Amino acid sequence: MARKTSKELTEICNKFGVDTLWSWSRYHCYKQDRWEYFLKYILHKKEDRTNSIYCVSGGNVHDIIEQLYTGKIKYEDMPDLYEDSLFTMNCAELKYNRSDSDKNDAIANRYENCIRHFFKNHNLITFPHKVEHFITIKISDDIYMQGYIDMLYVESYKDENGNEKKRVHIVDWKTSTRYQGAKIDAECGQLVIYAEGIRQALNIPLEDIVCEWNFLKYVTVTIEQKNGKKKDRYIERNSIGGSLINTAKMWLKNFGYEDDIDKYVDEMVLNNNIDCLPDEVREKFEIHDCYVQVPLTEEKINDLKEDIINTVEEINSKEREYKNSEDENVFWQEVTNADEFRLATLSGYSRVLHKPYDQYLKEKELFKEEAESDSDTEEDDLLAFVNSL
Repeated sequence: MARKTSKELTEICNKFGVDTLWSWSRYHCYKQDRWEYFLKYILHKKEDRTNSIYCVSGGNVHDIIEQLYTGKIKYEDMPDLYEDSLFTMNCAELKYNRSDSDKNDAIANRYENCIRHFFKNHNLITFPHKVEHFITIKISDDIYMQGYIDMLYVESYKDENGNEKKRVHIVDWKTSTRYQGAKIDAECGQLVIYAEGIRQALNIPLEDIVCEWNFLKYVTVTIEQKNGKKKDRYIERNSIGGSLINTAKMWLKNFGYEDDIDKYVDEMVLNNNIDCLPDEVREKFEIHDCYVQVPLTEEKINDLKEDIINTVEEINSKEREYKNSEDENVFWQEVTNADEFRLATLSGYSRVLHKPYDQYLKEKELFKEEAESDSDTEEDDLLAFVNSL
């Protein structure tokens, strides 16, 4: 779906009686890094670093999936398009780790083979769907948000009384590491607010909305255990064969294939799949895309809306303060070790523009120099001591 033009967005603002439509990325940018917000939304500084391979690769992957579901390409076209994108990134010398070539190669091998497997084995969504669907969300009378949903599809089902109903799925494609535990709550805000937008637009109950990530680097393997119960495992796509060896051995032995176990295991590892296993063993495994659902509750939605309202008020206050004082420290962001990977690898701003990051690096470099100087002094003292004997 084409992005809304400035004119169209202005018309939507006029319709709701607001000056601007907030985006999740703008809100999240401020929550994550006030200085980056200052650069992007106040000074309108163009990003001076475009070499983040994760951003480029993620964008390429989303584009290929979008082309598939809008009918521009066929399913079997996806692997070649991904290889083309990798060639382009390699020509641009984009790296996963610029400081260590061995680590870069290891990350590339793992990450890219996982995505390759996804494009060859993705479980196609066949329900009626929309891609990059534009949505507006009312947060309060004077705050509205806008967004684009990666994938929205509608699943028909029957309730407990046999009535035909519809369930709306909101899907976000993720090329990152799979979220678990507290990370789910920390990262689910965008999906939660989109769910609220769908509820407002369709006037449907919350239980008929499903929010989920599809973690492209992983598969979910549903395994039948000896007791007949089934259990899900989440496995990176580049290690499917090796990760399922123990369970495969158990079932091979159960069905009388003891003499051939080593042969089957070798093939599983070599081909990174379970296609070589006998039918009765292979049937004990179900391999499909890795979806992780976000629990939706009224409390979670209301808490998020309240935080958005408070954050927008804080931003507006800081913008007024900066306009009056022109003091950039109004948006100063303390940088810690926890921010280093994001700023070094993912951010579009270098230390030249991101002053808090530059200060953090200078202090870190100074500490290193002092440590090296102290070490040299200790060695000199030891040498002087020995020579004096």
